[in-house]
Amino acid sequence: MFKKLFIILAVLLLPITALAAQNDKKTADKPPVRTEKSQNEMKYTTSQFTKPETGGLTPGQTPKQETSFEGFEKAAENENLVLYVNKESLAIKIQDKKTKYVWNSGLDHPEKYRLNQTWEQMAQSALTVEYTDRRGKLRTESITSNKTRPQVRTTAKGFTAKVDFNQAKIEFQMNVELDQDSLVVSIPYNKVDDGRRTKLISLKVYPFLGAVNEDDINGYMFIPDGSGALIRYNKSGKTADAPFTGAIYGDDEAFKKTEERDEKVSPVEPIKMPVFGAVHGVKQNAFLTVVEEGYSYSNITAYPAGVSTDFNWISSQFHYRHEYYQPTSKNMQGINVYQKNANPFNIKLRYMFLRQNDADYVGMARAYQDYLVKTDQLKKQKDKTGVRLELLGGEVKEGLLWDSVLPMTPITSIPKMTDELKKNGVNNLFVVYKGWSKGGLTGTLPARFPFEKKLGSKGDVQDTITKLKKDNIPMYFHTDYTKAFEGASGFSGSKDVAKKASSETISNTENENKVFYLSPQKTLDAAKNDVADYKDYGISNLAVDTSGYTLFSDFSDKKSSQRNSTIETYEKVFQNFNKRLGNVALYEPNTYLWNTADRYLDIPMYSSNYVYETDTVPFMQIVLKGYMPYYAPFSNFYSDPKDQVLRMIEYGAYPSFLLTKEPSHLLMKTPSKDVYTSEFSIWKDDIAEQYKKVKKSLGTVEGETIESRSVPKTGVVEVTYSNGTKIIVNYTDSAYQSNGAEVAAKDFEVIERGN
Repeated sequence: MFKKLFIILAVLLLPITALAAQNDKKTADKPPVRTEKSQNEMKYTTSQFTKPETGGLTPGQTPKQETSFEGFEKAAENENLVLYVNKESLAIKIQDKKTKYVWNSGLDHPEKYRLNQTWEQMAQSALTVEYTDRRGKLRTESITSNKTRPQVRTTAKGFTAKVDFNQAKIEFQMNVELDQDSLVVSIPYNKVDDGRRTKLISLKVYPFLGAVNEDDINGYMFIPDGSGALIRYNKSGKTADAPFTGAIYGDDEAFKKTEERDEKVSPVEPIKMPVFGAVHGVKQNAFLTVVEEGYSYSNITAYPAGVSTDFNWISSQFHYRHEYYQPTSKNMQGINVYQKNANPFNIKLRYMFLRQNDADYVGMARAYQDYLVKTDQLKKQKDKTGVRLELLGGEVKEGLLWDSVLPMTPITSIPKMTDELKKNGVNNLFVVYKGWSKGGLTGTLPARFPFEKKLGSKGDVQDTITKLKKDNIPMYFHTDYTKAFEGASGFSGSKDVAKKASSETISNTENENKVFYLSPQKTLDAAKNDVADYKDYGISNLAVDTSGYTLFSDFSDKKSSQRNSTIETYEKVFQNFNKRLGNVALYEPNTYLWNTADRYLDIPMYSSNYVYETDTVPFMQIVLKGYMPYYAPFSNFYSDPKDQVLRMIEYGAYPSFLLTKEPSHLLMKTPSKDVYTSEFSIWKDDIAEQYKKVKKSLGTVEGETIESRSVPKTGVVEVTYSNGTKIIVNYTDSAYQSNGAEVAAKDFEVIERGN
């Protein structure tokens, strides 16, 4: 039977085989044509990369709108925008005078859509509150819910409205004004009044501004997740059952329940920039919202179509009171309660309207960059292509009777490493030295001095700094001004540790060690006191971990600190170092510290990969490029180094390596056991190779800003800089041609202006 089937199949295949043979003769000298995506190329269609733009209108066109101004009055007008308001709901329409496009905070015909009464009321209202009633039950109310009648007064640039919610008995004053290309909405805290028997929990401001029903418009929402992510408008589906909700600058540890963390689970990327946006027609119309005030208590919330409603909408939610777990017994039994007193903060939102070529995530990033520069939150730093060498000095090693220090990289060995790299063509690098305190890397903080004697003497430290300085190699000393290890010296567990709203200490477990958070005041005092010791050792540059990206409240009795106050204290810490010591490099810093840092370390290169995210984009990199050099996470821990180097070139990031002089297997019985490959002698050739590739590409755009970025096809990205240089990155397994230039598979090409 099988023999007969084989004969029939062979006969049927004869014409095909003959034809294939003829084609082989014709294409013998040509590469094979790919008719299907290889398995390798399929990953570039995932949300961790950016998709090509498809559909939509051509540049210069405007999407058709059926906009009604019935019920709206003109409130203000300038040379760019016209503002209209509905005085009953405070809903607004903003017309772009250049494109005639109208942005709507609500819906013209809500009856056309699948919305229940509660959602329709929220969509049509300027404000929606959450509050607890006299029984402590959480309730929601919008302006249109119970016939609230705002008192509206027009101003030169817009209007001011007093809102007294009928059911909640909570009062607000909201100011809405035009400012050049922006709309500014503000709610002063001194005009917020809680009810007698009700308590204000949270507030949403214009949640449906720019909302899109399913895929009625070509475009997307932008969220600052990791490097940046897009949620493209799609039909309602089952891709997600919950919205994106992210606290700006991360969750406040003071309100989180104390529990063990699974260190094997990768945490989501925290939000480091208080921005979000929406695009209506790529290269047509867009807005970027900057949370200028109230960001410490704000979440960014994005609902894709299919989650609760058929609408895609993105907004901010401000929390006047947080819920937290209050233990009531020694065995940690307890109840959930809300803060007694409201968080004191003003709200200020700036909606920046973008059009045509600026109406995409690149335009948003450039607008935010310009905003940060104008408000002195981002300053120009020297941006020269280089490599970060992060060297682990010593680590604690547990013993039967007492612990000892395992010396992995004596400080005197560093110049030999840098000399070897310079001979291999690595002519620009900087060094971060970690684990240099007495006792090694883990378990010593907050004490920093004296220097660990197994790694060298004070003279060795000074000599090493001097030698590297002669070679123009800055040396930064790694430290941390937030963490304090249980059992370490230099702090009081009762006086210096921050406390939660529940009166518990703020702590967690890292590498089987208990770590406390120092109160912001203790951090400031320690930073001031350490300056003399740094100078004594000749140390002028610091690389500070944790403190740059951790923001929390402290409910200690005598040293309490709201999140806003913590920001102010941390700013003083790094301004003090800048003034009295030298440069500070920060790990993953939040925006409020960008103007105190000269290097951004471990910049996020991906998003959190939520199921509803469709694309990852280098929004943060576009904001920073040309102003602050930024460095990718360690290259020696990536499974696909080729793709990682290409991504660094595409994102404008410089490589980093975590290294040791001694073999990494010695760390197996230490808290740094996850450092499984770090020996310098093994990695030195890879360092030189990565540097040369990055220098060849990014070396042509030092100090330049990113002007545009496009994805002409899946797996290929073109990035154009302010000097006209274009860098094309080809992740795919086949060559790519663009305007006469050919980019080999898994490679890049630099096209300078005029070529």
